[in-house]
Amino acid sequence: MGDKLFDMHCHLGFCEDAAQAARELAAAGVGAFSNTVTLAEFAAQQVALAGAANVRVGCGLHPWWVGEDAAADLDALCAAVERQRFVGEVGLDFSPPHVATRQAQMAVLLQVADVCGRVGGKVVSLHAVRAVDDVLDVLEGTGALAEAAGNACIIHWFSGTSDQLTRARRLGAFFSVNPRMLQSKRGRAYAQAIPGNRLLLETDLPAQAGASWDAERVRQLLGQTACQLAELRGEDVADLQERIAATSRALLEA
Repeated sequence: MGDKLFDMHCHLGFCEDAAQAARELAAAGVGAFSNTVTLAEFAAQQVALAGAANVRVGCGLHPWWVGEDAAADLDALCAAVERQRFVGEVGLDFSPPHVATRQAQMAVLLQVADVCGRVGGKVVSLHAVRAVDDVLDVLEGTGALAEAAGNACIIHWFSGTSDQLTRARRLGAFFSVNPRMLQSKRGRAYAQAIPGNRLLLETDLPAQAGASWDAERVRQLLGQTACQLAELRGEDVADLQERIAATSRALLEA
């Protein structure tokens, strides 16, 4: 992947034509880690994006899509995760609209993380809203973050506390940063504290099915985020951008 910019958390399955979106990203010089929200979407996107050399598709079950009957899908999900290198979007969301499915969410993440810890070699994009410690507890408890497992666990759009950031850093997590994260004072402070070799870019776009999306706009957002990060961190933007690209490329090519 010779791309210069990488969107390490996006949802091309929400585009009207994911294959066309991937081609437009390639023309713009952008590589991508496209996350899915259900196993059915993953199966469809595997087919749609099979010819997209610049895109990797994650096998996911987003916590918003986890129902009380999630156990019915767990065997199929875990079997798919075992076969795939790229996993996402998975995680926990204990904010008020989603806390009712807390136990079901935990069951899903525990099973997925257990597979990742046992099989290893995965790149995992994680959703953690009002649940960072819970996510880290699961990853630690299953061995998914153990060095021997060889997984790369990416917390997308980190929104926890400074203590949780410190813990996640200590455990070797990666962090993908988007423009909205940098709109808050806390988010900007966190962006300064992320280790350089664990820093990634993302857009989390499209936000939902049917939302407008444009590859050139994605390229601009990624570039603007890199510029803002360089300013916040007191680094040369070209050096920072190349380092982030090298980190992203290593994750997506391995």
